Amino acid sequence: MGVRWVGVVGVGVACCVVLEMVVAWYDGVELWLVQLAYPLQVALVLAVLVPLCWGVARGVDRALDVLAARFARGRDVRGRGERGRAA
Repeated sequence: MGVRWVGVVGVGVACCVVLEMVVAWYDGVELWLVQLAYPLQVALVLAVLVPLCWGVARGVDRALDVLAARFARGRDVRGRGERGRAA
C-alpha cells in the first residue's frame, strides 16, 4: 500500500512541476506582450484570436451538425417503424 501512495504523490508532484512551468512561460509571454506598443498588441492579438475563434466556431458547428444528424436519423427510423406497424 505504501508504494501506491508514493506513486500517487509522485504523479501529483510531477503535475505541479509541469503546471508551474506553464505558468512561468505564460507570465513571460504576458510580460512581453504588455511591453509592446499598443498597435502591435492589437495586431498580434487579432492575428491569434481571429483564427482561433474561427476554428472553435467551426468545430462547434460541425459537432452540432453531427448531433443533429444523429437525432434526425433516430426520429426517421422510429417514425417509419411506427407507420409500418400502424398500416
